[in-house]
Amino acid sequence: MGFIVPTDMHPEQDDQPIPYQWFVGIDWGSQRHQVCVLDGERRRVGERAIDHDGASLAQLADWLWSVSTGQPQRVAVAIEVPRGAIVEGLLERGFHVFAMNPKQLDRFRDRHSVAGAKDDRRDAFVLADAVRTDQPSLRRLHLDAPQLLRLRELSRAEETLLEDFRFIPKCSHCARPPMSHGCGTSSI
Repeated sequence: MGFIVPTDMHPEQDDQPIPYQWFVGIDWGSQRHQVCVLDGERRRVGERAIDHDGASLAQLADWLWSVSTGQPQRVAVAIEVPRGAIVEGLLERGFHVFAMNPKQLDRFRDRHSVAGAKDDRRDAFVLADAVRTDQPSLRRLHLDAPQLLRLRELSRAEETLLEDFRFIPKCSHCARPPMSHGCGTSSI
C-alpha cells in the first residue's frame, strides 16, 4: 500500500477556476460589436465599438493583448454568439472565451436595470460583469479541430458565393445553352 504525498503541483482542469484579472463583455452585432473591459474590482478599464471586419477584429485582439500585458489566459471574455471569426480569433490567441445564452443575458441584465430597452454599451458591461461574478455558470469555449475550422471556413465561403449569385440578373438567353444543329455548329 502506497502513501499519498501532498504536492504543490495542481494540473489545470477545465472546471478549476483560473484567477482572471480582466473581464471582457462583447455585445455581438452583425455590423459592429460593443466591447467593455472590467478589472477585478468592477472598474471599467476601457470600452470601444469595433467593426465586423478582419482588420478591426485583429485590432480588438491586439488591444486586449496589451490590456492583459501579454497574458491572454488572465482574460475572461463573455459573448452571446459562441462561434464565428471573433470567437475563433480570440481563442487562437489564448484568450478564455465563455458563451452566454441570450436568456442568461436577459436575467443578468435585470440585475443592473429594469429598463427593457436594448443598449449595446450596457449589454457589453453586463456580459463582462457576469463573467466576473458568475463564470462557473457559463460555458467555456475551445478551438475545434483544424479540419472542422476549415470546413466552417469553406461553408462560409460557399454561403457568400451563393448570396452573390442570387443577385445576378437571370436573362432567358443567358440561362440556356446554345442550340446545336446536327453538324456540330451552334447558332445563337
